[in-house]
Amino acid sequence: MRRKECFPEELSIRLLGRTLYRDQTLYLLHAASYVEFEFTGKLLEADLESEGGGEDFQAWIGIYVDDMDNAYQRINLKKGKHRYRLWESSRTGKVLIRIVKLSENQYAYTAINKFILDENACIQKTAAKKKRIEFIGDSITCGFGNEGNPGDLFTTGTENPLKAYGALTAGKLDCDFTIVAWSGIGIISSWIPPEVEEPNEGMLVPMVYPYVDYGLFRKKGWFPNEKYDYEIDNCDAIVVNLGTNDASYTRDNSIRRQAFFEAYQKFIRYLRLTHRKKAIICTSGAMTDLLDHEIQAAVEALRKEEHDSLLYYMKFGKPDAEDGEGAVGHPSMIQHEKMAEQLSAWIKEMGIL
Repeated sequence: MRRKECFPEELSIRLLGRTLYRDQTLYLLHAASYVEFEFTGKLLEADLESEGGGEDFQAWIGIYVDDMDNAYQRINLKKGKHRYRLWESSRTGKVLIRIVKLSENQYAYTAINKFILDENACIQKTAAKKKRIEFIGDSITCGFGNEGNPGDLFTTGTENPLKAYGALTAGKLDCDFTIVAWSGIGIISSWIPPEVEEPNEGMLVPMVYPYVDYGLFRKKGWFPNEKYDYEIDNCDAIVVNLGTNDASYTRDNSIRRQAFFEAYQKFIRYLRLTHRKKAIICTSGAMTDLLDHEIQAAVEALRKEEHDSLLYYMKFGKPDAEDGEGAVGHPSMIQHEKMAEQLSAWIKEMGIL
């Protein structure tokens, strides 16, 4: 069978989430970023690249063919550049293909160097949804361990952002979505164990969010770090789910909690500057309620001070014991589904989308 090779930029494909074209390579950045197109042909392969990561922290992608709820195959990317067969049929036919980054960007990057098609195959870009939501969060938004079991150690193979509340909410609202999330991250401190008193300030949301991919640029030694163009996404609503990791540092310390309150407000002010006249929904309570008061108070104060009627607060319901847990105490698939049901119903009730 004769074949043709194409760089991603040469093809009519739809990109969702934060992505980057650089040196004729397409990088899928944060969790659940993906490529989608209609493919007419017999064979589709791709030259994919990753740095590998540790044994339990390698990059994973999902290949979805027609059925967007269940992966046709999941591929664990090996270190370096390798060719992978994505789809093959004995006869020419048209299928809808989605290539999704399932693991998050902090562990191992995912890059598409080339697509390889049978000689007569063609690719056509799919249509975008009418609305788009952005989700800013931590491990919960990434789907950390949602395919794992209680007692399991975390691996990127048990992380599925498409089965996390954010992507599920977008599906229920028939919206496209962008996810900007990083496990363990916080506003003033990323996660720390109970015996540690100093904040973990190595990687924080206000450092990461403004850039295309803060971690990838540092990893690759690309300088300067490239600012993200928010007009690319043009989101209609932004959902913020942060504070879980900050709570590992603030605990019941009033000074630390006040510091979180002020930093959270500052970040929301930044979001308002970059997303004018868009709904911003601040949420809490998915894994801990320790900073619920500070988050709600920050939102209420900003609504009053800035006369911002498009700024909202919503608290997730407490998980039920019978819903179980994923790996390392994180929400299970059932919990994510319930969170998505609550959030999507609330957004509809408030008339936001």
